[in-house]
Amino acid sequence: MVRAQTAPPRRFDRAFQAWYNYTGDHRLTDFWGVHTEGQLRRADLGPRRQQLLLRLGLNQHWSDKWQTAAGYTFLRTYPYGEFPEGNSWEHRSYEEVQLTDTLGRLALGHRYRLEQRWIRGEGEAGPTYENRARYQFSVQLPLRGRRVDAHEWYLTAYDEVFLGFGHHVQHAFDQNRLYSALGRQFTQAAAAELGYMYHVKAHDDGQVYELHHTLYLALTYNLDLRRTQDH
Repeated sequence: MVRAQTAPPRRFDRAFQAWYNYTGDHRLTDFWGVHTEGQLRRADLGPRRQQLLLRLGLNQHWSDKWQTAAGYTFLRTYPYGEFPEGNSWEHRSYEEVQLTDTLGRLALGHRYRLEQRWIRGEGEAGPTYENRARYQFSVQLPLRGRRVDAHEWYLTAYDEVFLGFGHHVQHAFDQNRLYSALGRQFTQAAAAELGYMYHVKAHDDGQVYELHHTLYLALTYNLDLRRTQDH
């Protein structure tokens, strides 16, 4: 008699976390720009380390509605949660396309990103290579007027799905982030957002899913370093 094999039951890690994010896109010329980013991610709403992310990229501005970029990301992950995956270090290159448009008072954004990931866990002799594709759709609504200007409030939201692919990827679904926030544009360069993100992340074995309620604080500071010429 042959008994059918059943997959082990899925396990869910429900927890709270806090993410602190800085982002800056700095224009060097009409075409070239630099992207800088740092994220400090904490488990249990702050007491425990979760992840540290640092990103540096080079932006290409083809038009007001079309931008491409490529760059490097470093990610340090610490053990956290009920089912920790352990310590790991990740070096990542990425390429992306960003498209923006408007619909009435809404500012719409599409971001497509490809990532090449080299991940090394603690005690491993070398890194494991993986690929990942990401798509983010975002909206922004000014609370006064048709566009967000300095000293004005706004609402924003996005959803982003992550899909892994390649030889070492066991399960295509990697994670999903659903985010909403209240933002304040302090100056033309500086803005801040306080928001909430529902974060679903699958472990490599496909049996453990992290379901996180995330407090999110985002700071943005964009410099325009283009020289102005007198005519």
